[in-house]
Amino acid sequence: MKWMMYLLTFAAALGLVLLPACREASPPVPPPKPAPPKVQEPTAPSGPSPAQQAQAKLVAELASDPTATVSQGFVLVPPGRFRMGTPNGEIEEDWNDAPVHEVVLTHAFEIQKTEVTQAQYAWLAGLQPDQDTKCPDCPVANVSWFQAAEYCNQLSRQKNLPMCHTLSATDATFEGLTCRGYRLPTEAEWEYAARAGTAGPRFGPTDEVAWVDSNSSLKAHPVGQKRPNPWGILDPLGNICEWTQDWMGDYPAGPVTDPVGPATGQNRVFRGGSFQYPDVESRAGFRNAYGPGNRVDFIGFRCVRTVGR
Repeated sequence: MKWMMYLLTFAAALGLVLLPACREASPPVPPPKPAPPKVQEPTAPSGPSPAQQAQAKLVAELASDPTATVSQGFVLVPPGRFRMGTPNGEIEEDWNDAPVHEVVLTHAFEIQKTEVTQAQYAWLAGLQPDQDTKCPDCPVANVSWFQAAEYCNQLSRQKNLPMCHTLSATDATFEGLTCRGYRLPTEAEWEYAARAGTAGPRFGPTDEVAWVDSNSSLKAHPVGQKRPNPWGILDPLGNICEWTQDWMGDYPAGPVTDPVGPATGQNRVFRGGSFQYPDVESRAGFRNAYGPGNRVDFIGFRCVRTVGR
């Protein structure tokens, strides 16, 4: 490297400055991208909803009434008003759950927290339910509307309460909403209880609240595994459809109070969707109907009873 030292000395004598060879300039580093804005997650209500407040008030009122009793395994539902049916735009298909109309329920009632299970049905009715799969904690199915109504009558008989369904082999008479025994819910009572103050198709995301065809492996599941609605009712949507008291008929165009459906008909309404149905049918507004003598593997029931009237 002596020649380099000589070169530097010579250059210094001439007043020159030797610069290193230029390197190709690096491209400018772009400024960091701003962080994407955080998605605002929906926040849970800071307190109980108006529907839950009404329920709590009813519980307190009945607790101070020595003549009032609440059945074990049932949930209290306060009187109130709601918009029944499916609004335009909620689903693409044209269903029979329109028009939306206001319903007023003037009476409080209690509704079974879960659907009647296979074990409950076998114990009270004295019949082993005709199920493909024996699962004591699964909802009972393959029961006709008549068998469901008779179960409610037997529950009333056990509690020394009046029977609300007068049944024959092919006919039935409903004793009305003032009957103090157990019975099937009216269609309006069922939807009011299922909604529990909510207004959308479901009270939560489908997978959190309902067993439907996409998450059920096409079979019924034990009751109570999904999130309850705001009133504490389990499985009103999905798992098993549920018989109601009403004959199928067109909805009224205007507001109604304490509706009980048409006086006569050919098919009884069932509600709620099932493990065989897509989520579009497991909605609070969904309704369908079969003849009351039909027994199918996706229809069960739960009982209700008028209280505080």
